[in-house]
Amino acid sequence: MDALKFADLIKRSGDKAYNFAYRLAGNEPDARDLLQEAFAKAFEHGDSYDTLRPFDSWLLRILHNVFLDSMRRHSHSRTVSLDAPTPVEDAGWADLLPEDSPRPGDELVKRESLDILQRAMERLPPAYKASVTLRDIEDLSYEEIAAVMDIPIGTVRSRIHQGRLLLRKAYEALEKSGGMRS
Repeated sequence: MDALKFADLIKRSGDKAYNFAYRLAGNEPDARDLLQEAFAKAFEHGDSYDTLRPFDSWLLRILHNVFLDSMRRHSHSRTVSLDAPTPVEDAGWADLLPEDSPRPGDELVKRESLDILQRAMERLPPAYKASVTLRDIEDLSYEEIAAVMDIPIGTVRSRIHQGRLLLRKAYEALEKSGGMRS
């Protein structure tokens, strides 16, 4: 694949890839590192891209593999920046949060809840985290997720279901502990 065509494809897929990388990494610097490595691998292996298939799926699969490789390399030491921004956007997660009537301080409560949710996501095993992120944040279909992760659709459904259950348990545990970092 020539550099101009590759740059055009990256330009069209860059936002989706960055959002996925951010959700996997949990912070901007690590997301950018994942993205840079994924773009380099995609360019290096551009000749393996099947033009009859969506470029997004191919790129997200590479990004997912780069994330898994990164997790393996750093599995013994996981650091979380206390300065990392907390995503404060509605992206399908709101239904996991308790519904309260509006009152003073609701925005603070919402921010704290989203912070707890982000930390609960960080506790998920990588395969579940990726599956839930692709479905509930990136809004990919089960078929697209299966293509990105190179797994059967039944496995996708199972991972999303199990991932949501684990996420709910982790969220509830963090909430009961007062949202304390662990």
